[in-house]
Amino acid sequence: MTALYAIVLGFGFVSMLVWVARAAIADTVDGWEAVDPEVRFGARGRYVVAGALGFGLAGMSATFAGWPALGAVAAALGGCGFLILVATRYAPAADDGANEESVT
Repeated sequence: MTALYAIVLGFGFVSMLVWVARAAIADTVDGWEAVDPEVRFGARGRYVVAGALGFGLAGMSATFAGWPALGAVAAALGGCGFLILVATRYAPAADDGANEESVT
C-alpha cells in the first residue's frame, strides 16, 4: 500500500505544480488564456488534483506512523475528502465580467 500512496502522492504533487504554472502563464502571457487549467478542466480537475494530493499525503503519513492497513486507508480517504472540501471552499470566483468597467 505504501507504493500506491507514493504514486498517488507523486501524481498529485506534480499535477499541482503543473496546475499552478499553467494558471500563472495563462494570467500573465497575452494570448495564452487557453492553457488555463481552470478553463480547460474546471472544478472536476481541481478536485482530482486535490483529492490525489490528500489521499497520498494522509496515506503515507498514516502508514509511516505505524497505523494498521485499514486505518491508513481510512486516513487516506479522509485526507482525500478533506482536500476536496478545501478546494471547494477556496475555489476561484466565477468571473462573469460584472466588475469590469465598460469603456465607451
